[in-house]
Amino acid sequence: MYENITVQGIVLDTSLIKEYDKRLVLLTAELGRITVFANGARRKNSPLTAVSQKFVMGSFILRPSRSAYSLVSADVKEMFTELSYDLEKMAYASYVCELAGYFTQEAVGAKDELNLLYVTFKAILADRQSLGLIKSIFECKLLDIEGLGLEMTRCVISGVESNLHHISVEDGGLVADAVVNKAKNPLYITDDAIYAIRYILSRSIGALYSFDIAINTCAELDDIMTKYLNVHVDRHFKSLDILDPLVYDV
Repeated sequence: MYENITVQGIVLDTSLIKEYDKRLVLLTAELGRITVFANGARRKNSPLTAVSQKFVMGSFILRPSRSAYSLVSADVKEMFTELSYDLEKMAYASYVCELAGYFTQEAVGAKDELNLLYVTFKAILADRQSLGLIKSIFECKLLDIEGLGLEMTRCVISGVESNLHHISVEDGGLVADAVVNKAKNPLYITDDAIYAIRYILSRSIGALYSFDIAINTCAELDDIMTKYLNVHVDRHFKSLDILDPLVYDV
């Protein structure tokens, strides 16, 4: 018999199974990304109904078995239900959940990823920055947490720290003018974009969403991060099917 365990986490996704049950994907500080079965969560007046919703953050008591976890109870810390009231915000929140789920795995703690997701939900709801900028900040910081941060202090080819006006996402960072012909698909990058990425990489998770940038710099950052993710991600995220038309319409 396995003893119950308590984990701190956020519900990344949910799906319906059988007549009354749900399958949850949790991102937890202690166990990383895990699948949890909430038996009876769809029954009327079930105590598991409220905690078995997407974007819920809390303390979850789980019963482990040989191959799965079952949800016993949970103490909800924040619901983030407002994310579901706005289609665009819901799409962005769903995307960051998918991306966090992609880079995390079971049995590998994900405290930093969990904290990043939490402050990102807060930023989405705060309306102080554009959702596009929040998306790029999240992508940049998550990749850094996973050991894939861009090299933004020196040339990735020559090591020099001056005349850095290009970036190669395939080489993983800035490229000096003198060796740009040796880089893989180099892109011109403005000083403002360099500063923005350096800021993201240097700040603690709690201080990430404390700046804003011009629209053209935001678009440049989005282009760089989209290309960089394509180097490291081999999956199509379902939330982008909702997100891309919304961005296009804007």
